[in-house]
Amino acid sequence: MRKRIGVITACPENDYQHRVMSGILAQANVYNYDVFVFSPLAHVTSNSKDHVQGELNIFNLINFDLLDAIIIMPIALTENNDTTIVEALLKQFEEKCRIPVVSIDIPFGDYPVIRTDEKTPFKQITDHLIDVHGCKNISVLNGPTGYDGSSIRLSGVEESMQNHGLNLNKNQVYDGDFWYTSGETLGEKYVSKKLPLPDAVICASDYMAIGLTDTLIRGGIKVPQDVIITGFDAVAEASMNNPSITTYKPFLADTAAKAVTYLHKLISPKEKEKSVEFSSKAYLCVGGTCGCPEDEEYTHARIQQNQYMLQQNFNDKKFWDGISIGTLYESYTNEILTGTSSTIDCLYKIYESKYLIQPYEYLYLCLNQHWADSDCDFKFGYSEKMNMCIYADKQKKLEGAEKHVFYGRDNEKLFPVSQLLPDYALKENPSVPQVYYFFPVHFGTISLGYMIVQNNLTEEYMPGLVLRNYVRMINNALEMSRTRNKIISLSEHDMMTNLYNRRGLDHAVHVMNSRAKKGDKWLAIVADMDGLKFLNDNFGHAKGDEGLNFIADTMRKISASDEACVRNGGDEFAIVGLGRYSDKQIKERIRRFNDLINEYNKNSPVPFNASIGYCIKPWGTPTAFEKALEQADVNMYLDKRQKKNRR
Repeated sequence: MRKRIGVITACPENDYQHRVMSGILAQANVYNYDVFVFSPLAHVTSNSKDHVQGELNIFNLINFDLLDAIIIMPIALTENNDTTIVEALLKQFEEKCRIPVVSIDIPFGDYPVIRTDEKTPFKQITDHLIDVHGCKNISVLNGPTGYDGSSIRLSGVEESMQNHGLNLNKNQVYDGDFWYTSGETLGEKYVSKKLPLPDAVICASDYMAIGLTDTLIRGGIKVPQDVIITGFDAVAEASMNNPSITTYKPFLADTAAKAVTYLHKLISPKEKEKSVEFSSKAYLCVGGTCGCPEDEEYTHARIQQNQYMLQQNFNDKKFWDGISIGTLYESYTNEILTGTSSTIDCLYKIYESKYLIQPYEYLYLCLNQHWADSDCDFKFGYSEKMNMCIYADKQKKLEGAEKHVFYGRDNEKLFPVSQLLPDYALKENPSVPQVYYFFPVHFGTISLGYMIVQNNLTEEYMPGLVLRNYVRMINNALEMSRTRNKIISLSEHDMMTNLYNRRGLDHAVHVMNSRAKKGDKWLAIVADMDGLKFLNDNFGHAKGDEGLNFIADTMRKISASDEACVRNGGDEFAIVGLGRYSDKQIKERIRRFNDLINEYNKNSPVPFNASIGYCIKPWGTPTAFEKALEQADVNMYLDKRQKKNRR
């Protein structure tokens, strides 16, 4: 079996995560490692705290015993300098992790860190401002003081200025938070003239550069005519801003590859190191905020990547390899999924909509064993056994959703959650290394399960905005299905005993009829509580209710899992089934019913009793079930009269 590297990240569609993942996958492929990625799909700083909590639950799925090493990206988990998530993960690692761990770019506890070269980019940015634009008075909007990367980035600016015979004024270095807000704060100070305007401001992130640029322009300060602004990271928002941000694309893939090689030395020390060649390198991306002609190829590529197209060319083969966010929304998938009439229909429609996240080799939807029952809800972790409700194999051409959806009695594919995947998925072991993306499926804080997208490591596909919103649609649809189930369940069950009511019985009989086979027989067992009025009149209705619940529970104990146990009204109960029954079997069940009552009454000051009768009739005619129920009722009253005669 291949060795496995686990990856801990969040919101994988973001540029930073995307670039790091490309390096991890490329280097893991060289070493023939599988990669298991555990990731929330949402931004960890989202305003919807319940949704974020539900997303973070995916980290409770991690089984360190199935992994050989782990790479973690703390940057993806610490937006706005909030380290709460990282601290919780660190505690989990300290308690359970006994395998090598490496962090990318910033520290994670005492584990080793592989850093991206952040000094060279800022040296090159500063060189560009001085050599091309003649800037001498330069300010820096840096990251937080306590962050190591802040001092490293600043050192690149200082070295460049010193090489040009200039000195950086430390009073013009401002602490930021890498987010829009700190750029806006600095911009307001320039607009209000609380700070003098420099020749240029170097921002340690694109988001700060965007916040600063937009605030200055709104305040009447022209960019780049009055002041030049630069950013860092080359995020999509930078290329689409007006004006576009001059920025720098760091070589994160190389950093990630080094992290994989570091772990390789620890888990496979006898094997040789290997390197991978990357087609892209780090480079300066010039935009409108420095006054240079824009890098149109870069800008147009990012715009095309993120645009919302209403009309698509469905005949283009490339279309099916990368669905856009516009296509997802215009597919009306949300309406189709939430409009389904039953749980199984909902799962069928989810399977049929899988084309929206192509390409993939395998797709799994693993839900908690009792996910549809809101009485079994929990918020942290997953059920001990998971049900693989949907299994899609790109290579197998099995027609029909029913061949890929596994849900309902006798049609479940259960496996221990500790395995993460079913046995056959783990044992098949494809001939080439694989990446498994584990994403949470939930509604708010309620855990429903998880989705797995599996691909060859060489596949260019990576999860993005389409998958995030697709999974959100699935979350909503499953919750709608659960709510509908709850409403139906309440309408089909007796409130006091939780047995089926008459409406529930009608539905159960309909389902049994649909599954009937030649040679099946209807079974009807009817029981009627004796002396309910006497109990109510002499001991109170609470005692009468206690008696009804006792008889209901006793009927439940002698019923099979595929039979309907019913409170047929008042003090009458029934068991209905369809299958291969014999009189000997049913008489034994009735004997047990009476034994359970007698055993209870030995130690009870107030006895409970019931009369019982049954009937078995061949299935096949439309009236067979009703006749079986009527005859069982007649036989129950015969039993009642015989008891009275004996008394």
